[in-house]
Amino acid sequence: MKKIFYILILLFLPIFVTIPQSQFNFNVDYASFKYDSSSNYIEFYYSFPGDQLTSIEKNGKNIVEGLLEIHIINTISNKDFLNKKWRIPSVVKKQVTKTQSLVGMIAFVIPKGSYTCTAKGSDNNNFSQKKDYTFSFDVIPYSSSKLEISDIQLASNIKNDGVDKNSIFYKNTLEVIPYPSDLYGKGAPVVFYYGVLYNLDKATDFNDLIFETSVMNNNNQKVYSKKDKIEEKLPGIVKVGVINVSKYPSGKYKLILSLVDSVRNFGIISSKEFFVYNPDIKKKTSVAKNSGRLLSSQFAVLSEEECDNIWDASEYIASQNEKDQWDKIHTVKGKREYLFKFWDKRDSNNETLKNEYYTEYFKRVKEASARFKNFAKDGFKTDMGRVFVMYGGPDQIERYPNLQDTKPYEIWTYEQIEGGVTFIFGDITGFSNYILIHSTKRNEYHDVNWLSRIATR
Repeated sequence: MKKIFYILILLFLPIFVTIPQSQFNFNVDYASFKYDSSSNYIEFYYSFPGDQLTSIEKNGKNIVEGLLEIHIINTISNKDFLNKKWRIPSVVKKQVTKTQSLVGMIAFVIPKGSYTCTAKGSDNNNFSQKKDYTFSFDVIPYSSSKLEISDIQLASNIKNDGVDKNSIFYKNTLEVIPYPSDLYGKGAPVVFYYGVLYNLDKATDFNDLIFETSVMNNNNQKVYSKKDKIEEKLPGIVKVGVINVSKYPSGKYKLILSLVDSVRNFGIISSKEFFVYNPDIKKKTSVAKNSGRLLSSQFAVLSEEECDNIWDASEYIASQNEKDQWDKIHTVKGKREYLFKFWDKRDSNNETLKNEYYTEYFKRVKEASARFKNFAKDGFKTDMGRVFVMYGGPDQIERYPNLQDTKPYEIWTYEQIEGGVTFIFGDITGFSNYILIHSTKRNEYHDVNWLSRIATR
């Protein structure tokens, strides 16, 4: 049963970028926070452009009205979690200007899983004015014992004095006003942010925890940094801050909250992208350095054990020369740098801070670990797991678990590889450890007599 905690609140807040009237400036964003062991608390933020909503007169009052539609589907079960519309009326006492926006929030407790969300915003009095977003997100419940950091919420303002406790934006003694548009800069020079550190009271092994807020530019150079030592170890600590970006050149930036114990070689991060538009600020020409890019990547805070685990999965796509080079590295710093370079050169889109290939590859590693684990091996280390990681899920699977004359086996077919290839796995030992016994793909194990290996007579 889904739980809907907040519906909406309407505020007139400034938006500072002039948008052509042909583009309806509806914006949406979201952030995930801890709820319980099986669910997360997801806040969705939205804004309607006040100057683009049609004002009509009702009962002697000028009314503008937005229409919000949210459709959330569980991508595993293909079932709706939510499919709902909200009419959002607001009285306008005077003519709405381009410096006003209607901002609101809704929040749900969403159980563990993978979801796709489509959020649509339109002018309820003029349906030609509309815009929609579709995005995917995973709900991975926060641990009750390990150190973790929530998602980062970007805000237009965070009030700690004179707060309205009845405001829907009130939380943890603060009033956090969302900023669904992630565009700052000229006219909106200050980035407010909100995040939560979890389970510090359980961090008995860490005595030198440092919390850092940093900003990286699109060349992965650090342009802002602020560090604080964690003195109190509480179940949850709210971290808020303000960053002036009025002198930042136009471009994409990444806000990073990190918690690090350098003595124990431990660290976790949470990050959020935002954009800056400062046409009057000239961009400095500089060459990005790998060291700066490494510091902003997920590899910068890995332990040696984590480096080794990532390499175990990465080896499947490594050349022999790359494997030989890895074997010569014996420091955690060297392993971090090598993993960063290994995956950076495989990044399919260097225009983004996110390495999409790495992300997709390790989503398959995670799924393989769960699906193909047996008594002897982690799932991604099995033959089935390796093939799944390298080539993705097959287009067709034929399973033969109970034939009279053969041991159990499966045939996986990939129609888009080399004009169509197959992989055949057999349970040779009888302990559900399926090994690759034949494949038609080049450079994979090939045995035309594979049937004789699984024959029982």
